[in-house]
Amino acid sequence: MSLASNFSLLTKVRPYKSKWRVQVKCLHSWKQNTSFGGDTFEMVLADQMGNKIHASCKKTHMFRVQRGLPVDEWRVIENMTISAAGGSYRTTKHPYKMTITDETVFSGSDLTDENLFLSFADYEEIGNGKLKTDFLIDVIGKVHELGVVQTVQVFGQDRKKIELRLIDTNGNDLACCLWGTYAEQLEPFTQEGNDQAMVCLIRFAKITTFRGEVQITNAFDASHVYLNPTMPEALELTQMLLDDHLPLSLVDNCKIICTIESIDTDWAWFYFGCNRHNRRVQKIPKIDYGKMKKNDKPLFRCDHCHANITNVSPKFKLHLVVKDESETCKLMLLGSIAKSIIGQSAVDLWDGSYEEIEDPEILFEPIRNLVGKSFCFGISIASDNVTTGSDTFVVQEVSSGDIIHNNDTDSDPNSSMVTTSSTMSSGGVVMLDRDSSEGCTTPFSKRKEDDVDLPDLTSSSKKLCTKMIKLEKDKKD
Repeated sequence: MSLASNFSLLTKVRPYKSKWRVQVKCLHSWKQNTSFGGDTFEMVLADQMGNKIHASCKKTHMFRVQRGLPVDEWRVIENMTISAAGGSYRTTKHPYKMTITDETVFSGSDLTDENLFLSFADYEEIGNGKLKTDFLIDVIGKVHELGVVQTVQVFGQDRKKIELRLIDTNGNDLACCLWGTYAEQLEPFTQEGNDQAMVCLIRFAKITTFRGEVQITNAFDASHVYLNPTMPEALELTQMLLDDHLPLSLVDNCKIICTIESIDTDWAWFYFGCNRHNRRVQKIPKIDYGKMKKNDKPLFRCDHCHANITNVSPKFKLHLVVKDESETCKLMLLGSIAKSIIGQSAVDLWDGSYEEIEDPEILFEPIRNLVGKSFCFGISIASDNVTTGSDTFVVQEVSSGDIIHNNDTDSDPNSSMVTTSSTMSSGGVVMLDRDSSEGCTTPFSKRKEDDVDLPDLTSSSKKLCTKMIKLEKDKKD
């Protein structure tokens, strides 16, 4: 068995000799071409204590090094050149770098530590300039405001790029731009109808400034992008970031007292969600859902379970048009919030059909009866409402006096909004008289244009019962 005393830690290696013997793991490797160095093979190595060093070799040694130092494997290296590290976009803070030569020898190691030795940078330190831009960093965050892949001209060549923002567990927001193959990794998630919540881990990202804003981007081919990472070091953070109750620094909250003017039947009133995650699930193709009944167990795909599942049920996603004495706006109610004012669960209203709704203007009596009633809604005002003009606000609580019902258990699969910080217990919902809305205004005036494209959850079914009417939508020219 290997003994630690037989090896030097990477913090101990110095340029004064080459006969070092170290036990390291290759964390990442890539090919590089520069005008001054030609083709080289670059690596980041770590010892058992997590100390890291940059290593490289010339093209003539590339294949031997690839065989001798496979990624994610521990190896013993003997005889290498140690020299001063410098320049921009350094992968480690080690003052020296390692060069593989003809004399370098690789041998096996019995060490099995699977640690990737991640070292996540703090968003606030990135934004305030505390971190040096000469060093590459590890960063993780929930993907927010994912743009589309664009092809742009860079030095006369077409290159793909995608812009997005990342949110950390404290609600801090960070701009990000990925290029080339890294942009292509995210391209499938930009397709219409793909509303999967996603966490992005960028290893060895560089800090830059674009149009006065600090952002991170890939450092040529040196970076490594993981989507919804599952390695033990990042798994807890990934689960926290996928939790819809994370705070967002871009979100504000307010309360409005208003009357429900109509049901927005451009949207289905529910979606099918995984009972474990409350996230939207996808229908499995080539299954005739129209012939299935309530007791049948059809397969759905859950991207968070990473499996085909049958444990699904309808979840409320109710869109309302509300008004007070000043203006109108649109609200979206999810899960327990919608149930609190409807008085029944989505499952209770569901007839068991897995087919999509054919006519969303056919509404059930408990939903239809909401029209004309007044409530006090606690809503979230998110960045989409401010920056992109979205006129739909997510309801996080329904309250009156000292009675509050919080959205503390149910989450929409697309919503990154946050519940309010109220600690009052839920005791029910009190409906208000219309006259009580004096002095309160809606957060934004009603817009006449069509709805801004929001992530759509249309997986729902048509309910057939005797107590239904068509509700005429109230549309203003």
